[in-house]
Amino acid sequence: PDEPSPPSIFVYGPSATGKTSVIRTLFEKYDPSGTAYAYINSVECFTPRLLFERALNAWAGHVPSVENKYGNYARCDNLVDFVNAVRNLLSDRRETHYLIVDQAERLRDRGPMLLTSLMRMPELTGCNVSAILITSVVWDKFRPRHGGAADPASVVFSYYTKQQILDILVKDCPADEPETFFLTFVDAIYEVFHRNCADLNELRHLVAMLYPKFVQPVFEKQATRNEFSRLFKLCQPYFAAASERLYLREISTSEWQKYSTVASAKNNPDDVTMSIYQMAESTDGLDLPYYTKFLLIAAYLASYNPSRLDMQYFARGKDPSKSRRKRAVTNSENALGGRDRQQLLGPKAFAIERMLAIFYSIIAEPVDSSVDVQIQIASLITLRLLTKTSAGDRLDGIKCKCNVSLETIRSISRSVRFEIDRFLYDFA
Repeated sequence: PDEPSPPSIFVYGPSATGKTSVIRTLFEKYDPSGTAYAYINSVECFTPRLLFERALNAWAGHVPSVENKYGNYARCDNLVDFVNAVRNLLSDRRETHYLIVDQAERLRDRGPMLLTSLMRMPELTGCNVSAILITSVVWDKFRPRHGGAADPASVVFSYYTKQQILDILVKDCPADEPETFFLTFVDAIYEVFHRNCADLNELRHLVAMLYPKFVQPVFEKQATRNEFSRLFKLCQPYFAAASERLYLREISTSEWQKYSTVASAKNNPDDVTMSIYQMAESTDGLDLPYYTKFLLIAAYLASYNPSRLDMQYFARGKDPSKSRRKRAVTNSENALGGRDRQQLLGPKAFAIERMLAIFYSIIAEPVDSSVDVQIQIASLITLRLLTKTSAGDRLDGIKCKCNVSLETIRSISRSVRFEIDRFLYDFA
């Protein structure tokens, strides 16, 4: 404890590799009293003052309470106050005191000198103080541009191997389920999701959500535990929905459990798939017919896309991502949110004929002859989802504007499985 430590230690590793758990367990064993180290979470201490005062409280063994009117050990409005307080507190102590900062990448946004000063605390205070920075961001993105501090000692936590991940996931096996069967399921989850989901916490969440649906056919007498291939096939729609919905957290765990119980292995697989895709659907109360949704999508595209690019986006047989490569380079400022970005300027008026041309281009199958498109357009105008900009008594050349937000149109697009961002000029 009396020997000097490196001025700063950089603990780096991907998310969910045990960095925080290992460091905290180590220091709890090293110093049970908790006065030789201060653990700071940058999310909780979102200003330098909170960070300084929390560190001094830990080193001094000070706990805000009713007796001290929930006051801190010392008030530190700036870095100079903190340095002086550390000198007064630790000048008589020979053992090393550690400042552990979790999610340290947030320190980069809290002033140009904060991170550098924490890494040079022994030099500034004359005390045996060492900063430990825990992060999932590489050091190259931390290094000060002005070179105000030496590179820290690095401790790297590597990715878990497949076997290590399976050993961790199998610990979540329910008490009333056979461990070998659960391990087989966990192995299948890993093979399906590990390329797109390297976070252990996300994998554990997926296992917890999908396992009840995986064993449901067993209890419904649709399959046995030995028919793993059949169970996997019955659960495949849930796997597809989980990869798109749960990883993005568009619905909560409770919502997933509530809505997924409606579907079971007895249903048609297509119906199961549709019910899952509709779980995260949030159309802000817009319950529109199928073709009306596509009309509204076409109207949004006509309002926010330049008409000169319609051939590139909506011509049959063309891939919009390929046709936009050259334009994306020349208009990079707009694509990144420049001053001419249409989302910021608002919707433009468009002719109904242009909207119908886009509508017939984006819809996958031929429109049923019984569908009256003109009546549905009139309904959209009545609902004020479309706003007429031409004269009211004009019968031809009618112009409208789309009157829905980006989030609403994205939600409607998800409900009909249409990737609207691929066709929007602003998001090329």
